[in-house]
Amino acid sequence: MDLTNKQIVVTGGAGLIGSHIVDELVREKARVIVYDSMIRGKREHLDHAIAQGGDIRIVEADIRDRDALHDVMQGTDYVFHQAASWLRLCQENPRLSLETNIHGTFNVLEACVEAGVKKVVAASSSSVYGEGLYLPTDEKHPFNNDLFYGASKVANEQHYRAFYKKYGLDFVAFRYLNVYGPRQPHEAAYMDAIMHFLNRIDAGEPPVVRGDGTATVDLVYVADVARANIMALKSPVTNEFFNVASGTETTIKELALLLIRLCGMEGKLQPVFESMDSGLVARRWGDPAKARDMLGFVTTTPVEEGMRRVIEWRNSKKNQREDT
Repeated sequence: MDLTNKQIVVTGGAGLIGSHIVDELVREKARVIVYDSMIRGKREHLDHAIAQGGDIRIVEADIRDRDALHDVMQGTDYVFHQAASWLRLCQENPRLSLETNIHGTFNVLEACVEAGVKKVVAASSSSVYGEGLYLPTDEKHPFNNDLFYGASKVANEQHYRAFYKKYGLDFVAFRYLNVYGPRQPHEAAYMDAIMHFLNRIDAGEPPVVRGDGTATVDLVYVADVARANIMALKSPVTNEFFNVASGTETTIKELALLLIRLCGMEGKLQPVFESMDSGLVARRWGDPAKARDMLGFVTTTPVEEGMRRVIEWRNSKKNQREDT
């Protein structure tokens, strides 16, 4: 599929995953509309794409705004739907999970149908699985969620299917595991650990691990995630849900020790442990087989290399602040 001059909307396009999708679309020579409320998204996340000469228009608006969505979808060929209120915020303010994630996503899909959009590639979440009844969790795993954010993602998935059945709106939705990388937000429920660890290590203090360190994450580098999104758009596959997972568990203790080593503090610092955040899943481990078999997608960035890139990005941001 040639995306040259295709008009593509990326909701949440100034966020972590969205901005990396924009980078990919610029390489594909698409005309990109970034639709973002800028609550978590940042315009600076689009600097790289703009510097590459990308045809990018930024619309600062909320997916709860039906009129703004209707306007932006006119003439749009494809949509990447990444916008959502995040896990911790939905727990603190549950109504956001309804108004932003459920109603907002419904608004996006409704606007897509009205505008004749050909396909939507959307962000779901491994949160729909809740605590794994078996591991690794594959796409046949039952919904076992008990959080407001996960509940909204379950509702979203049902609406994707309903819009497909009633209107023929093609879609692929990704159940992201633990996505990390440059531009990552500090508020992310699992990935804020990376920044907290690095802040402590920079200060010569031991990183603080919640629990005994045996809780696990399935770490997926953001550039791999963006590539999966482009592959899904170009694929004829529709009406399907996929894990975006490395298929490897990393314990939080292992993550802390890795960051200590990459920062050159091995032998000088050791993680310390405090009580576990009971609101988070204890083990996250996804099965990547379905995405591999149906989309040809596999992750290619090892955790150590990905974390090294995060550290380099973080250091570059610190240097920029010091120079201003």
